[in-house]
Amino acid sequence: MRQLTLTATLEFYDVPQILTATDATGTRYLCTLYSQEADGYCYLGVQISEPRLMAFIGGQLDLRDAYLHPEVENALYIVKAEKENLSATTMLQPSELTEAMLPETGYFFEASDLTDDAEGQTDTYQLEVPAQDRVTFSTLISRMGWRASSLGKTLRKIAAL
Repeated sequence: MRQLTLTATLEFYDVPQILTATDATGTRYLCTLYSQEADGYCYLGVQISEPRLMAFIGGQLDLRDAYLHPEVENALYIVKAEKENLSATTMLQPSELTEAMLPETGYFFEASDLTDDAEGQTDTYQLEVPAQDRVTFSTLISRMGWRASSLGKTLRKIAAL
């Protein structure tokens, strides 16, 4: 059993439906609720890299595909949420997945879902982005629905270098 720490709730409807978590070594998990039990909730969890998680959050990865095609072997888990504990309890093989556990085909996350409750609130961050990553960064910014007040000006300066 691996103890997990909740990092973000991506979709909430009565209880967290889709969430992300990390374990003690920093491994990321994408988890989707599939059942409720008397003592808590059961999620289907998959170990996921940051680029693939960003692809999901950016609306480029179907949620079901994240589970059906994990990046590495032995990456699927039953994740239980009981009281204040979140833990990856059972490792699953792809053949053990059932339709009841899997999300429907065609679910693409929309970044605007993250900002509904926080409308009117803003945070400002200053990031240093290597010149070779400027296209990826600007794509991420637009997919996330964020605004970058001086992004265009900065990218033009970088492109001129």
